[in-house]
Amino acid sequence: MCGRVYVRSSAIYDILLSEMGITDQLPTLLNVAPTQEIPVIRQDNQLQFSLSNMRWWLHPAWSASPPSQDYAMFNARIETILTSKAFKGPILGQRAIIPVAGFIEWKTVGKTKTPYYIETEDGSPLLFAGIWDNWRDQVYSCSIVTQPADENFKEIHSRMPLSLTVEEAMDWLNPRSDGKELVSKYSGCSLALRPREILPTINNARNKVDVTYIE
Repeated sequence: MCGRVYVRSSAIYDILLSEMGITDQLPTLLNVAPTQEIPVIRQDNQLQFSLSNMRWWLHPAWSASPPSQDYAMFNARIETILTSKAFKGPILGQRAIIPVAGFIEWKTVGKTKTPYYIETEDGSPLLFAGIWDNWRDQVYSCSIVTQPADENFKEIHSRMPLSLTVEEAMDWLNPRSDGKELVSKYSGCSLALRPREILPTINNARNKVDVTYIE
């Protein structure tokens, strides 16, 4: 799963966004929790890219009720994304990339949960596969696609985000790509990740602080 993210502007992201024709920079967002806004990259039918903020907790366009937290939809399981009532429409035509600097995951041993900050090993962009929806032109929202953890990550948690290379991310965003094929093609993909234990200050989502590593 993915329960907190950190977003930061950097030279590598500035170059990536510029190559997409996006002039905006990423904001600096610390310890972002579900229901809060995160930046999302999309591509329209004219193949134009855009960057906008969305509620991190998908709310379906067909819902008769306003956004709530009744159902946990900040993450979308890749195993059921093609059959889920909330996700099967967006995966076919409303895919997104969520660019983050890193994310938080908690390792549970007995009753103890230890937070880890996870980023890429080589400093490459951390690009999460995502989906989005639009409720009554009032609320744009998104989910991060997750999958079973691979051998390198399962010591931390049983699930992990679907993270893509730049080339894979472009394929994921392309509205001409077939959503069903993408799910099959990229299921199991992950960039090389580096988890590092951090202080539990971030456990409270109200603490908008940077991570402090435990050496």
